[in-house]
Amino acid sequence: MKRYHYKLATSGILTILAAATSVLAEEQEISCDAVPWAVRTAFERAFPKATIKECSKEIEKGKTAYEISSTEGETRRDVLFYADGRLIVVEEAIPIESTPDPVQQAVRKMYPGGEITLAEKITRDGAVLYEFRVKHRGKQVEIVFDSSGNEVKP
Repeated sequence: MKRYHYKLATSGILTILAAATSVLAEEQEISCDAVPWAVRTAFERAFPKATIKECSKEIEKGKTAYEISSTEGETRRDVLFYADGRLIVVEEAIPIESTPDPVQQAVRKMYPGGEITLAEKITRDGAVLYEFRVKHRGKQVEIVFDSSGNEVKP
């Protein structure tokens, strides 16, 4: 009986470690000095007034990518680039009031009485989406809409 419990406990620990490793593999914080020159240059050209806060490295569509988190005035922004400086996605925290009316109506209709804790404008491949974190009925949910207020599955 003891051997069975030992194997069960070991199996559980290995499962937890595997899950934690997979999360760590998704995004790894790095020194901003370790960001490739092409990425740093592309960021500085696109956002010359931004202050870089932190940097990370992750895999995007099988390729190494670098994320630069920054602020510019009141705007918090995360920008993801491939190592050669090609832009992948820009995520900017925005006030809900600056989203299109159909988007505001859709999120309020879907989560009546919910508290919007984050609104972000996401620009990828020329397309603009709006992501929200909403506290609703004791749960934190994330939802994404296109500019017409249609839900988009990420």
